[in-house]
Amino acid sequence: MWKTVSLIAVMTGGITLASPVTAQTVSPVCGDRTKVINSLSAKYSEEPVAVGVTANGGVIEVLKAPDGKTWTILFTSPNGASCLVASGEAWQELEVKLNGPHA
Repeated sequence: MWKTVSLIAVMTGGITLASPVTAQTVSPVCGDRTKVINSLSAKYSEEPVAVGVTANGGVIEVLKAPDGKTWTILFTSPNGASCLVASGEAWQELEVKLNGPHA
């Protein structure tokens, strides 16, 4: 929660705290991708570790701190707006398991 609030503050220039009822319906935090990436890097040491293109031409990125302590999922729409989708703590890599005839 504090990560999102501090990122909102960086992106909007201030902090507006919402009541628990309105917090459930808050719009996504969006902004310039470069500013968002730079802010996540400066505050949490997060860097992009995975990327994918969505069916509508948008880009999904997973960013995480080197120690996995924090992570963020960012969506950049085809029009260029980047929005936080999710963020959290304790990122863990899964072991790759091969399936099929070559496993």
